[in-house]
Amino acid sequence: MDANLSSACDNYRAYLEKILGPSAESFRQMVSANKVQLHDAFGINLFLAHAVDYIQAIRLAAGTKESRKELVRGFDSRFGVTGTRIGSRKFELIDAVNNALKHIQLDETRYRALTEQYGTISFNCLVPDDGRVLCILEGYRFDYSRVVLRPAIEALSGWHFSDLEDVLDFAHGDAIFESCPAYIGDDDDPIDQMITYCNPVCDDCAEPETNCLCATFVYDGEKGSFAPDFNHNFDFDAVMSRISGAYRIDASQVTPSK
Repeated sequence: MDANLSSACDNYRAYLEKILGPSAESFRQMVSANKVQLHDAFGINLFLAHAVDYIQAIRLAAGTKESRKELVRGFDSRFGVTGTRIGSRKFELIDAVNNALKHIQLDETRYRALTEQYGTISFNCLVPDDGRVLCILEGYRFDYSRVVLRPAIEALSGWHFSDLEDVLDFAHGDAIFESCPAYIGDDDDPIDQMITYCNPVCDDCAEPETNCLCATFVYDGEKGSFAPDFNHNFDFDAVMSRISGAYRIDASQVTPSK
């Protein structure tokens, strides 16, 4: 690793530890308590958007030839930004909102694809609403903090790099470390596994069904809904057999009721 690459990796690690990480943790608490103010949302949005610049600096120093626009366009899939709505375009929207704040309104010729999708994007698209911050665009009305900022925060914060090589691996977009909470495996306790499976949160807002407001929102002109975040690899029979030795996986052993 040459001096330029080492410096770029060290800069991102410092940015994560000193700025993005602490601000992300504070923002999580605000979201959980429904105490997000408009300036809070714009603040964390800016920190997330600038994380792209630090990551791009690493990739460029490592010899990756790409524009910032190209990196942002593929950012969601490359860095595991979750959620079913705003499909794979959350960081594009984060970047657009950040630029709209700086320039009052996006240049529609420069951001043609985004404005075709969402209409005019200006700093006025984020609106405070009783402890939440809504994003209101053409055909869209949703909780920006939970649907867009939250999964972006989970993808970029919570990392604990042991050395600069770990930072480089992360910047390549294909690193999975056990030290990152987002990638810790299922709890070994089968009862805990079953409780989690039977009480899923929404894949978009991370709220349980009783608190989820997605049915009141609009995405691409259509009414939203609770989208349970089920573990599709969950083996119900295997977990049940661990909970109770009396549970029989083999359905052929069960005598049908008459």
